[in-house]
Amino acid sequence: MNGEMRSVAAMSALKLLAMPAVAFAMAKLLNLPPIVTGVVVLFAAMPTGANAYIFAVQYQRLVNPVSGAVALCTLLAAATLPVVVMVVAGVR
Repeated sequence: MNGEMRSVAAMSALKLLAMPAVAFAMAKLLNLPPIVTGVVVLFAAMPTGANAYIFAVQYQRLVNPVSGAVALCTLLAAATLPVVVMVVAGVR
């Protein structure tokens, strides 16, 4: 796996796994109600948006890895979002 592929995989893993986990931990730390916790975690688990690509193009920084991360996150979100919903719904 070359450096660019590793960057895409790292960005996707951080976005789809680490961000929801941090959001969940922060929501529990702040003692948010279960519904609010679910919404916060679900928003954090959403795939990388097109705005990341637009900024990468505008500033000519990491355009290819960002476009790959947007595509990969969107594909993987079909599998990760249901898991996140089940985890959040099961923790009450």
